[in-house]
Amino acid sequence: MVNFNKISAFSRNVIFTSLWFVLVVVTFTMYVSAEKNVDEQNRLRINSFKLAEELRQSSDDLTRMVRSYVQTGNPIYKTHFQEVLDIRNGVSPRPVNYEGIYWDLVQADDKRPRPYSNQKVALLERMGAQGFTSEEFSKLAEAKANSDALTQIEFRAMEVIETAAPLTDTIRAQAASMLHDQAYYQAKASIMKPINEFHQMMDMRTQAALNNALTAASILRWVFITFGIVLVWLLWRSYFLLRHTLGASVDDLHEHIVRLGQGDIASPMPVPKGMSGSVMEWLSETQMNLAKIDAEEKAAKKHNERLTQLYAALSQCNQSIVRCNSQDELFPEICKVAVVHGGAKLAWIGLLDAHNREVFPVTSYGEGASFLSGIYISTDPNDALGQGPSGIAIREDRPYWCHDYINDPATVARRERAAIYGWGSSASLPLHKKGKVIGIFTLYSSEVGAFDEDARKLLTEMAVDIDFALNRFDIEIERELYREDLQHSEESSRLMLENSLDAVVNMNAEGVVTEWSGSAEKIFGYQRDEAIGKLLGDLIVPMQHREAHAKGMRRLLNTGESHIIGKLIEIVALRRDGVEFPVELSIAQIKRGGEIFFSAFIRDISERKTSEARIQYLANYDALTGLPNRNQLNERVRYAISLAQRSHEKIAVMFLDIDHFKDVNDSLGHSVGDMLLLELTCRFKSALRDEDTISRLGGDEFILMLTNADEYAAAHVAQKLLKAIERPMLIENHQLSVTASIGIALYPNDGVDLETLLRNADVAMYKVKQENRNGYRFYTAKMQTQSARNLLLVNALRQATQLKQFEVHYQPQINIKDNRIIGVEALLRWHHPELCMISPIEFIPLAEASGLIINIGEWVLRQAVRQLKTWLKAGFPPMIMAVNLSVVQFRDPNLPDLVSRILEEEDLPPEYLELELTEGVALEDPQGAIAFMDALHERGVRMSIDDFGTGYSSLSHLKKFKVYKLKIDQSFVRDISTDEEDKAIVIAIINLARSLGLKTIAEGVETCNQLEFLQNHDCDEVQGYLYSKPLPVDQMEKFLRK
Repeated sequence: MVNFNKISAFSRNVIFTSLWFVLVVVTFTMYVSAEKNVDEQNRLRINSFKLAEELRQSSDDLTRMVRSYVQTGNPIYKTHFQEVLDIRNGVSPRPVNYEGIYWDLVQADDKRPRPYSNQKVALLERMGAQGFTSEEFSKLAEAKANSDALTQIEFRAMEVIETAAPLTDTIRAQAASMLHDQAYYQAKASIMKPINEFHQMMDMRTQAALNNALTAASILRWVFITFGIVLVWLLWRSYFLLRHTLGASVDDLHEHIVRLGQGDIASPMPVPKGMSGSVMEWLSETQMNLAKIDAEEKAAKKHNERLTQLYAALSQCNQSIVRCNSQDELFPEICKVAVVHGGAKLAWIGLLDAHNREVFPVTSYGEGASFLSGIYISTDPNDALGQGPSGIAIREDRPYWCHDYINDPATVARRERAAIYGWGSSASLPLHKKGKVIGIFTLYSSEVGAFDEDARKLLTEMAVDIDFALNRFDIEIERELYREDLQHSEESSRLMLENSLDAVVNMNAEGVVTEWSGSAEKIFGYQRDEAIGKLLGDLIVPMQHREAHAKGMRRLLNTGESHIIGKLIEIVALRRDGVEFPVELSIAQIKRGGEIFFSAFIRDISERKTSEARIQYLANYDALTGLPNRNQLNERVRYAISLAQRSHEKIAVMFLDIDHFKDVNDSLGHSVGDMLLLELTCRFKSALRDEDTISRLGGDEFILMLTNADEYAAAHVAQKLLKAIERPMLIENHQLSVTASIGIALYPNDGVDLETLLRNADVAMYKVKQENRNGYRFYTAKMQTQSARNLLLVNALRQATQLKQFEVHYQPQINIKDNRIIGVEALLRWHHPELCMISPIEFIPLAEASGLIINIGEWVLRQAVRQLKTWLKAGFPPMIMAVNLSVVQFRDPNLPDLVSRILEEEDLPPEYLELELTEGVALEDPQGAIAFMDALHERGVRMSIDDFGTGYSSLSHLKKFKVYKLKIDQSFVRDISTDEEDKAIVIAIINLARSLGLKTIAEGVETCNQLEFLQNHDCDEVQGYLYSKPLPVDQMEKFLRK
């Protein structure tokens, strides 16, 4: 059973409204039925009158027909008489709507006013089917019988007329008297009397039934109206309860849901008063939760990026520690690493003057370094300037994290200057040497709260590594001093210097401990009284090494020889709790009075070993992917080559570059890019053998080395890699699909060392990049030759403009209808003094790749505009100057302004300039192309689409392009006379252009057949060798004069 107390008020009201609606429907059905009953009673009443009237009418019709027959002798009346009688008796079919027929309307030609039906039913039978009472029916039957009796008189009268011979007026009067005498009228009255009595009886009965039906219908009508009013109230109440349940109108709720579905989770959703517990309130809570989750995800993403930077900074810091030999070298490197790799705005290191309680900055790097100029930093707690982050950190020997620099109480004295540099937070970490604070390492970030718990751990670890480096510098200095002093000092001074190590343990000749320093207690866990008198080997030597330790002691005592005396060695020691750890050990042998004893100096190097291991790892492996880096790759390739030399095997070196990886970083962020690299690393590993090597050089570049791999094996692996890479990846809710370009070089064919192999593999990879990427190529000598030539051409291109090696040629464009020159296309030519004429197909891609195309393109545009202006001044007919744009120029946001400036400087109206953009370039970035064309269109410059048909234009984009001409690519024109497909393509382009209101121009027209075909299909313009090749200025002017 449903517990209605647990159902909401809206649901209860809906249930009650539904039930009430059913009740209204039932009431309405009953009311309609009552109205139908009223109509039925009216129908019965009228039909009853009609049947009685038909009986009376038939009697009158019979009388009129017989009287007319007797008076006129016209047989038609006798026929009508018999017809009326046959219809009433069911012998003949009834005419349609027979109740309204008057036989005097039948025309002389026997044309009837209504057609006959197929129904043969006697009038008395119809009356019996009407549902009359027995008394009513008996009256009608009586009237019918009397009417039938009267017809006998009427038949006798007609018989008198028909049998008389001759028929005289007397006989006619005799027959007429039979139809007008008293007996006839009494017979007629005997018919009308029962009909009249029937009328009265039927009228009373049907009127009563009709009144009852009307009363019932009226009652049900009012009941229905009442129930309807209640239903309206219930519906209104349902609406009210629904609005209260939803918490807002349906339109408002729908608007909020749509906005939420479209990703707008930041805008708040206000809940009206009194709408607690409503859907709107739940939706508002959902919006707030989603906004909170989104904020947390963004914060986590930002946090991960910051941690990545700090990890990189830590890695670089450790590498600097390995490289540097003094703090003067180290400090500038650390500050630079913190800014460049760690994301800090400014980093500086200051040293403490303990006597004056001041901190003096010694090095800095980053934005706002002028802040430190002449700065006074105190550590005196009584000094107002000693209450800053640096003073507190040094004084209390702890990191000071300033999460909100502007509002932190410790930064009051520096706030004004800090606001200038935009600092949001800072970190001040004390630096130590031999456990004492000697300085401060301070970083500034532009973000408030930049130093969270993970960041603090990494920075603290960085400070510890710096402390270790400072101690190592001192240790190295001390160690050098120790070595010098050991040669010149007495045994007592040497012993004193050696005691500067952390732990000192003295032993007799048997290895029994005679002295146990406080540092030894801390390191090994044994108290002094527990250690003295025990064998050192039993205390600190692990079980597996004790036998070797005992043998060494016996050899030392017996022979006086040992390989550890006077040397600094690293061994594994044992703590009291059973934990093994690394130590640095130095043992001095002392001879005094014929006795031998030993003094051991021991230092716990656990932290140093951990740091060294991490430094060693980062020196050989990539921090992000864990793959070998360039150093590790060098070692492995060198070893693989040494093996291959002996076994005469081949080695394949692959240079793999992810295509358009920069677009992923720029559009989705570096964190998504890093996760993409990690996923690709896993796929690379799954495609390689265990003995193969994959290394990351940095960014999106990977090097793969396949041992014992020939061309076929390398090609197979390359295909596996490409298939693995192109599988879609879901990263951070982004569906990503990438490709790669792979260059392959083989040992020993393509090089016998890593540098040569890498260089050649890089050349092969670049070849793949030029061939639309997503593939692999083996290095060939031709590639090297081409690479060398490309380098030569690029270097020559840098000076070609200044040396005036460029020349612009012009090819005429012809109106196909009147053979008139309507424009010219500017085409760049390069004539090198040594390399001769160089094809644009060769040098234009190199100019684009090197960025030189910007300056070259500007030069070409200016030359073309200037030349057209010169021709117009010389009186040549007006024409259009068409200039091609490269993809690099198209991406230059300053190009529209450059075009306007050149036109203004050369004083050429913009309508004379036409810029051609290839279809492929326009489709790389349709939205950018639309904006670019709009900008030029607003300046009055014409645009056309070059090489149309070679790309995959979208009509939705094409109709938005502000262009006025489509240029049909010559690849379609070349075989237009013979190739049906080319014909169809050209016709389709012309029809498409005409539909869009654009002109068409065909390039590469060389034969009359081609021209005729284009003329027949309404191409607007042509250009090609049929008219002229591209001409220098002087020859072009001659052509124009013709």
